Amino acid sequence: MKNVLLLMAVLALSRYAAAQETTHAYQHWYTYFGNVKINQRWSVPFDIQGRIRDGISNKGQLLMRAGLQYAITSQHQVLLGYAFVPTYNSISNTWLPEHRIFEQYIYKAPKIDMTHRFRLEQRWVAQPNSPDAHAAIGDWKYGNRLRYFNRTQLNIRHKQQSTRFYVALQDEIFLNLWGNDISNLFYDQNRFLAAFGYKFNGSLKADIGYMNQFVQGGNGARSMNHILHFAVFQQL
Repeated sequence: MKNVLLLMAVLALSRYAAAQETTHAYQHWYTYFGNVKINQRWSVPFDIQGRIRDGISNKGQLLMRAGLQYAITSQHQVLLGYAFVPTYNSISNTWLPEHRIFEQYIYKAPKIDMTHRFRLEQRWVAQPNSPDAHAAIGDWKYGNRLRYFNRTQLNIRHKQQSTRFYVALQDEIFLNLWGNDISNLFYDQNRFLAAFGYKFNGSLKADIGYMNQFVQGGNGARSMNHILHFAVFQQL
């Protein structure tokens, strides 16, 4: 456990070290994670996210994602899914769509509340046209991306008894792969989150925290987003 926490701390600090040549911005992310259980093996996880730039006033990004998941065992799960991600573009003054198909594998550690997730994405991203063009979309670019996600949840105890409160630490790294027209840079981005949460019952919990997102654009420009992150998790 100490090694995991140390690794996450190092990853977070590395983002600050890289921030010397980056542009900083502030955002709010609001997320709902749901999971509809069909039977003991099959389920439909989904999430809806609103990502707002520049505090709470500017347009940002929407994300709607769902998939069909199969539990090989309680620790091993695989999923095939689709995501629709419109992003506001100030150049064309419109929302540009992105379509994703993704495959993922999840491993849940047996003795601690830790999740490892490997996700492979196939992305089709709309590119903006010139401001005076008749159509907002000028072209589409395709790219493959690999993501590794780790989340550890630590229950807060009082007098040797677990409470409904918890602390969550997570980190996710994004890597661009072969055949990528979106970006020719291998390293895409990293997200580190430290959050404080509350379990309402066995099927509903919520947490709020700080996310540090370091992004390297296809043109090499670096940006770091400081994000107030609020998430709700529900088993349906």
